[in-house]
Amino acid sequence: MMHRLIAGAGITLLFLVCSAPLFASDTASCELKVREGYRFYDISGKTLDDLVHEITLNGTKWNDGKVYSAMTNWDIHYKYDVACQNGRYSVKSAATRVDIVYNMPRLNLATCAPELVGIWNNYLTHLQGHEFGHKDLAVKAASEVNEMFGTLPSFSSEEELAAEITRRTEEKFKQLKEIQVAYDHDTRHGETQGAVLVAGSH
Repeated sequence: MMHRLIAGAGITLLFLVCSAPLFASDTASCELKVREGYRFYDISGKTLDDLVHEITLNGTKWNDGKVYSAMTNWDIHYKYDVACQNGRYSVKSAATRVDIVYNMPRLNLATCAPELVGIWNNYLTHLQGHEFGHKDLAVKAASEVNEMFGTLPSFSSEEELAAEITRRTEEKFKQLKEIQVAYDHDTRHGETQGAVLVAGSH
């Protein structure tokens, strides 16, 4: 499950940062950075029913009223510098950053029955795979925003340039939300990818 990041303090752990400079044109240099972090909630139990119940109690609740075992929050930030030449305004350079926070369950192995460990690990692998799919969609959209900066034409005023950037980025973010919702619908929130906590799933 995925939703736009709601700002909060103290949610970022184990941040991994990668940076890829992209040169979309001869005049505008664009840089894309991706930051990934985790936020965990702990569960425990001696049976599968216990684990499912714990997830239901402690999982991530969204504004649709449902509780999800995991959720990927994303936020895309961008900034740019403007150049003026011969009365025309264009993007000189741009930087786009994607912040990803995975909200994941973490099993207390000390209280877990040994026979559940394999089932849990298999479930977690598939659950993470589904959440990484949400990340990939957000990073792809951010890359397309970066590419947009490098291909924008010049404008007669800085205000016109800013308005065009706002229009294009808002359209891209709207499309991303729709794509993320479709991804959850098509995978049934990861079920078709094996993210199902049932006996014999390992």
